[in-house]
Amino acid sequence: MDKPKKAFHGGAFFGAIGESLRSLDRADEVISADVLDAWYDPSPRVISALADHLPWLIKTSPPTHGEGLREVIAEQRGINAENVLLGAGTSSLMFLVFPRLIEAGDPVLVFDPSYGEYAHLVENVVGGELVRFELPLDSFDPDIERLIESAKKAKMVVIVNPNSPTGRVVTRGEMERVVKACPETIFWVDETYIDFVDHQSLEGVVGESDNLIISKSMSKFYGLSGLRVGYLVASTNRVSEWERLSPPWSVGLLAQLGAIEALLDGEYYRAQVTETMVLREELVLGLGQIGIEPLPSVTNYVFGRLPGGGVAQLVAGLAARDIFIRDANNLSPRFADDWLRIAVKDRNSQARLLGAMQELRA
Repeated sequence: MDKPKKAFHGGAFFGAIGESLRSLDRADEVISADVLDAWYDPSPRVISALADHLPWLIKTSPPTHGEGLREVIAEQRGINAENVLLGAGTSSLMFLVFPRLIEAGDPVLVFDPSYGEYAHLVENVVGGELVRFELPLDSFDPDIERLIESAKKAKMVVIVNPNSPTGRVVTRGEMERVVKACPETIFWVDETYIDFVDHQSLEGVVGESDNLIISKSMSKFYGLSGLRVGYLVASTNRVSEWERLSPPWSVGLLAQLGAIEALLDGEYYRAQVTETMVLREELVLGLGQIGIEPLPSVTNYVFGRLPGGGVAQLVAGLAARDIFIRDANNLSPRFADDWLRIAVKDRNSQARLLGAMQELRA
């Protein structure tokens, strides 16, 4: 059987807007809760900086290696700039680094369920042996002792923390314990959603450890998905090696300036976290009232079970109304048309979404 060329992702809403991007005036009519983009706008500082200089930003080549952005990241995160590697989103960094960390046949431990790109990258791109670490279906929280035991047998462990799709988090203390217990194992920790949780990032503990790599996206929390900015935090040896293999100008000028301004406006984003928590609980309550069993989440999305199945039919019914949620059943071979994931949206969009779900469930 031929290997899949691509992993499946959300983004079905572009079918309603138009793949050619010629009907963007319809964007506000479509609810795109199948992807985990921010429901809020980027910081006003970002919008102002880009708008004030837009023609120049579009026509001008960016700093070759994003030196200024690296310095701002280092300052804001309390780390060394030499430990930072920039990329056009974390996906570009994954595809750059994974073939240099693992070889064909190497065992790579990945949580089940987890972000689907990792299983695809390990199995179908690099040719590693995918080892699924099954999370318990009642809580989706890992047993730390079992995780340590399994991690010691792997060449590499991939942990999305907080997890996508579940929205559950492994605490910083637990993560440090696992990494320290397995010094011969490489840990790739994807912290795309960690900023929705206080003081849980491992960025500051990487130092010169060669077995810990932190992947950081600026898409979801900072509302910059369309700009494509991400970075890795790793030892200076690893960053130096990978930087040689990275193309110049990998992060565009719009993206570099937008990311800098976002990083400098922590107050704005802290306010968005507070409002996201309120909206998330409203979504959880609404889902429960229509018979869906939501899992407690710390992120900007909710993972839930539809007892008796029927998720595919529900997703199709919503799509016909220009409302898109994620059928999560391809994220684990243990799922059977009964799991879904929904991004937190603004209050009006959530009311429309829940109303449509209620009608389809009636």
